[in-house]
Amino acid sequence: MADEQEKKQVLQYLLYKPLISSKELEKIYATVFKNQARGNEIRDLIKSLNDLLKPAQLAVKSRLCEDNNDEYFALISLIESEAAKQTSEFSAAELDLFKWIMKEIISSETGSVSSTDCINHSADIPKLSKTDAQKTLDKFFAAQWLKEREGEVSFTVRTLLEMEPVLKKLGDDLGDCVICNKLAVKKFVCPETSCGAKFHRYCISKLKLKCPNCNRVLSGLDDENNLSQTFASQTLSQTPSASSSEEPRRRRSGVRRGRSAVESDSD
Repeated sequence: MADEQEKKQVLQYLLYKPLISSKELEKIYATVFKNQARGNEIRDLIKSLNDLLKPAQLAVKSRLCEDNNDEYFALISLIESEAAKQTSEFSAAELDLFKWIMKEIISSETGSVSSTDCINHSADIPKLSKTDAQKTLDKFFAAQWLKEREGEVSFTVRTLLEMEPVLKKLGDDLGDCVICNKLAVKKFVCPETSCGAKFHRYCISKLKLKCPNCNRVLSGLDDENNLSQTFASQTLSQTPSASSSEEPRRRRSGVRRGRSAVESDSD
């Protein structure tokens, strides 16, 4: 069982870095406890930390990245307003851009928005130039609120964990994966007209590609690659989705002409 000093060391790291992968947490465990984690040792540690954090309405939570099966951990506030306050390091203009990006992402088919569109939106925000918008995006990437790949910006696990109540208020059609009951922003939608269930690609692949809501067999989706291809066919006109890694990717410099604006956790 971890002693108080060891728990503090782990918490200090979680306070220092807003989002860490399960592999990183295993390395932290090995450094602090001088041995490799076995079985449920990390889960037991997280449970122990959460028992200590509960009075402060804080918790270490985890969930899978929507782009892959990788698990990430973050120390988050259990109070919705406090989670929002963590963006107080940004100016009012920068927060206006962040709110616009959130709305664009949750209303899109791909769960992402063009970085070019993000920069060009600065024209609608007082006191925010395109240069300022580019710097602001870089700040969002560095703070791991957003990530980017090939010109497409999307949420990190940190945003999904901390801002889920806010995101659900912004998007009426936003729903949970019917398999894992976690928020599904990048989702696969059952093609059955009367069903329309939403689920993560990696979740449905675990159920042998059978819709858990209407029991429809998703013909032709006999492996993860085919499932990804079908997901892509749902958004044929869209550009590539965000990176499979939660590490922020810096956008290439320069402003390009973008596409039109709005399209259409463990304890």
